[in-house]
Amino acid sequence: MDSSGPLDLRCGRCGATVDGTRHTRTGYVVGYYLLRTGRTEEASVRRRDDEAPITYRRVLEPVDVVSCPRCFDEPEVRRLWLRFGNQP
Repeated sequence: MDSSGPLDLRCGRCGATVDGTRHTRTGYVVGYYLLRTGRTEEASVRRRDDEAPITYRRVLEPVDVVSCPRCFDEPEVRRLWLRFGNQP
């Protein structure tokens, strides 16, 4: 059984077509990894009047970066994904 998801996704590194994650009775097989990125701005929200505001980064123009499992297993790709978003 496949999870429903976007069709015609391709790995941004090798161009391979990727499938959704397949679930079985005993586990699952990851079809692709998705990183949502894009231009951001700082924003804040206050849940109640007496709470301090929470500051976060709001994505203004989302961009999806797709990786197939084979490319994601490459050490250089894994390092880039793990480092993504860290401020210098």
